[in-house]
Amino acid sequence: MLPRDAQASLDTIQRLQGRSVDEYVDHGFARPYVLLSALAVFVAFASFDLPGPWDTFAVALGLGLIATVSAIWQRRARVHRKPTGLELLYHLAAAIVFLVACVAFQVAAVVFAWKFGLPAQHTFAAAMTALMVVATARPARKVFRAVARHAVAGSKSR
Repeated sequence: MLPRDAQASLDTIQRLQGRSVDEYVDHGFARPYVLLSALAVFVAFASFDLPGPWDTFAVALGLGLIATVSAIWQRRARVHRKPTGLELLYHLAAAIVFLVACVAFQVAAVVFAWKFGLPAQHTFAAAMTALMVVATARPARKVFRAVARHAVAGSKSR
């Protein structure tokens, strides 16, 4: 193999690796998965307003929806790759941000319930959290794409 052929092969590998990252990110943030995830968040968090055994059923339904969406997402993915440490850190940070936002929405809902007689404060907070999931999907995709590309570029330099 000539040196120029080897370099052409390496260039092709790097170009295709960039496409793989794009496909991986685009699939992970596809609209159906974002909407179903928001629905699962809403069902799970709104369940606290339900009485008796219905709250347990709703939490199980929300968790089951999350598990089903995850399984379908994994099965339909055209690109499978092991997440890097930086990507796992991104996911952890995103989870913390959403949990903090959910708690903040819960506190705000309790204040509204106390001041204005809001009957179902958990449902209100769950709706706000679900809307936040949908509203932040596009910026989150851009940030995650940058993180994934950085992780891939970092692995090339090693």
